[in-house]
Amino acid sequence: MKEMTNRQKQANKTKKNIMDTSWRLIKKYGYDSVTIKQICEEASVSTGAFYHHLRNKDEIIIEGYLECDNYFDEYVIHNLKSKNAIDKILEYMEHQTKYAEKLGINLMTQIYRAQLIENNDFFLSDERALPRHLIELIQEAQEQGALSADYQAKQICHELLLISRGVIFNWSLIRGDFNLSEYCKEIILNHLHCFMVDNRN
Repeated sequence: MKEMTNRQKQANKTKKNIMDTSWRLIKKYGYDSVTIKQICEEASVSTGAFYHHLRNKDEIIIEGYLECDNYFDEYVIHNLKSKNAIDKILEYMEHQTKYAEKLGINLMTQIYRAQLIENNDFFLSDERALPRHLIELIQEAQEQGALSADYQAKQICHELLLISRGVIFNWSLIRGDFNLSEYCKEIILNHLHCFMVDNRN
């Protein structure tokens, strides 16, 4: 891999500073209350530097999704502790809910908002790391005979992510009035039973 130049390293550092400052201010004051000017002042960067890295304030949310994908790509998929194929899927998806809990309700609310008004093709793409690795785990479970091969792995993946997005949305809607990770795991496991080979005889 080609080593980054000092200019590229500085650009990455500036962008990370902008993103870290944006998340911190949004968590503290709420998305609608934070302005680009405020972000630039807190991050000690020019407005021009902000627009060099981000088109608008909504792109902060999209960049946050890219950071989430990087987390799943570089850390989660390589550090799953479960040996059982089904448990591995549940553990993987638990990282999704833990990530949502870490971001907090206010940020998750803005993420759902951005999904509705921004580029849905990006949010729903199977090429993103989170769904791509989930499809791989489902295929692994099918190859091991834990899940039926009667359904495409991509279809099962879509259904599981539909469940997790819905549970996270409901958790945000009622201001975190239940244990997100435990509840989502329970519902996903219930749905996976529909595809388990032992339960289809």
